[in-house]
Amino acid sequence: MAYRDIDKRRRADLARFHRRVAARKAAGLCVKCGKTEPVPDRMLCAPCAEKRNAADRARSARLRAEGKPVRDPVRAKEYERERSRRLHAERKAAGLCTKCKAPARPDRTTCEPCAEKHRARDRARYARAKAEGIPCGGRDPQAKRRADRERSRRRGEARRAAGLCVRCGHVPTEEGRSLCEPCRDDRRAARRARDADRRSAGLCVKCAAPVPGGKTYCGPCGKARNKRRKRDPEASREADRRRYAERRGGGDCTSCGKPANGAAECQACREAGRARYHARRAAGVCVKCRTPTFGGAAYCAPCAVAKAARRNPEAEQAARRRRYAERRAKGRCVECNTPSPGVARCEPCSRKHRESSGAFRGIPVSDPTWTVIELETGREHGPFDDPADIALCLAFGKLDRERVEVLCDAPVTASLTGWT
Repeated sequence: MAYRDIDKRRRADLARFHRRVAARKAAGLCVKCGKTEPVPDRMLCAPCAEKRNAADRARSARLRAEGKPVRDPVRAKEYERERSRRLHAERKAAGLCTKCKAPARPDRTTCEPCAEKHRARDRARYARAKAEGIPCGGRDPQAKRRADRERSRRRGEARRAAGLCVRCGHVPTEEGRSLCEPCRDDRRAARRARDADRRSAGLCVKCAAPVPGGKTYCGPCGKARNKRRKRDPEASREADRRRYAERRGGGDCTSCGKPANGAAECQACREAGRARYHARRAAGVCVKCRTPTFGGAAYCAPCAVAKAARRNPEAEQAARRRRYAERRAKGRCVECNTPSPGVARCEPCSRKHRESSGAFRGIPVSDPTWTVIELETGREHGPFDDPADIALCLAFGKLDRERVEVLCDAPVTASLTGWT
């Protein structure tokens, strides 16, 4: 009961103290003695302030002599932090510098001298940390990245709301885009250069991790990319078609967006495509996805099937006829587009065309067949279209090679005549 009475009495004394202080402040009197006016911008008069300062000095000297802290470190730190926030908010609302109370710069919280001092301290700190090999100027890298991302997000939102490029902040953007055309070109060029460097070094073009087999993406990045593409593949394809149609209609390259003089691709992209094609053919990999191929094929099985499914024979034939007519009218070779006045094809293309055509030359030779005859019984096995079937016949029939005869119906002139 005694402890409860003490606590109750303390709460009552504290409430009475606050009421007395509020009443004296409202009356314009010293909150300590309540008799005289306080010092300007203070709550105590001069004699009471001197008494309090003397008592604080004596208390501090006694605590230092005893080896004790003058103030509670935790409470002092929290008090100073709260006081700093309060002063910062008050000065910012008043348009004053939050450091020295001078007029602040437009749309800023500090004046120019204080800002320059802050920049000088940051430069010195970053230089010292860089010399010691410490990243981010000695600050927490994660906190620094979070602050940079938040600042970048706010800046991007403000520029996007103003209809300006989120990268340079000066040029207005097109409808539905966030970057201006020069910034898009710069970003594309930088990305191509980075991807080329990483690809030549055998690294993933996304995260720069080592990738085996000459692939473009590592395992995690490839899976994430496939997941994004599968999330809404039709939207991605529709965006690709729209971009292709826009660039094609404007006479620009469908790959890089630069002027192409009416062609589908500019000269640089065509040359890069040819170099990439020949390099992958020489390496024995698919020219589309860079997976190993067999038998010297240009495409792997999945890419070949996909390419065949995308083919439109009628459109291809119409394009060939149109190209043939255009090149004939200009007096150029219809195959390689080199000058060829008076004839459809130049001499190398004409010779290649004749050698690869289906024209009949010489006596045709049909595919030979083989027959296995048992010498003892005269029984015949066959005919077979492949020599490998002879070995299977002997194995399954348990026949000895010395006890059978193998006949081939190929004519004697087969080695002298035939298709070329």
